[in-house]
Amino acid sequence: MKGIDVSSNQHPANKPIDWFAVADAGYGFAIVKATQGVSYVNPWLAYDLDDARAAGLFVGAYHYWEPDQDAIVQAKNFTSSLIGQVLDLGVWLDWEPPEMAPYSAQPLIGAFIAEAKEARPGIGMYCDLSWRDQLKGENALPGRLWLAAWGPEQPSGCILWQNATGVPVAGVPELVDTDIIVKSRSLNLPSSPPPRPSAATAVSMVPHEDSQESDGVSDEPAKSDEEQTQTPVSEQSLMEHPTEP
Repeated sequence: MKGIDVSSNQHPANKPIDWFAVADAGYGFAIVKATQGVSYVNPWLAYDLDDARAAGLFVGAYHYWEPDQDAIVQAKNFTSSLIGQVLDLGVWLDWEPPEMAPYSAQPLIGAFIAEAKEARPGIGMYCDLSWRDQLKGENALPGRLWLAAWGPEQPSGCILWQNATGVPVAGVPELVDTDIIVKSRSLNLPSSPPPRPSAATAVSMVPHEDSQESDGVSDEPAKSDEEQTQTPVSEQSLMEHPTEP
C-alpha cells in the first residue's frame, strides 16, 4: 500500500488538502506531522487526520525532534496533541538532527520513547539509512522503523519506507513525500479506518488563528519546513529530510 506524509508545508496559502482526490489517486494512508520540539503543534493536524480518515485512508502521526530541547517535554507535547485520535499507523519519532555522536543520541531517543509509549504504546522511529546504521550499534533503535531511502531500492529492516520526495499528488497543493507499507502485518491494520468519536471536519475548513505556532521554531526537514507565525501556518519548504538518502 502506498501513502504520503504531510505537514503544514502542504497547505500553502491556507489551501486544504482534498483527501478524497488523494484516495482516488490510489493512496491508502497518510502520516501527519503533529508536533515539533516542546511547544509547536501543527495547526492542520486534526483537520488532516479527520479528513484523511473520512476519505478512507489509514492515518498515523509523527513528532519532529528538536535538538537541544528536553526529550520528555517534547514527548508530552506530542502525546497531548493526539488525545482522542484513532491512529491506525501509530505514532513516530522523526529523528534527523544534525551530526551527533550515536552514544549521545541513545539516551535522548530512549527518554522520548519511554515517555511517549506511556500514552501511545508501539511508538516507532523515522530516520535515514545513515542514522539507522549508527544507532544499530548503540541498541537505540525501536522495533518499528520508518526509513527514508529515496529511490527504487527498498531498505531492509523497516515497516514503512519513504521512497520518494517532491512528488506531485492529486489533491495536495504542494509537492509531498511518498511512502510504502513494507510489512502490513506488523501494523495490524483493520479492514477499514475506524471513525473518530467526533464527526470528521469538512475539507474546506481552515485552522483557527489560535492554533498558530507560538515560538517560531522551524518545522521539519523531511517533513521539515519552517512554520511562520501567520494564520494558519503555511510552511516555507526547507528540505524536508536530510540530504541523504
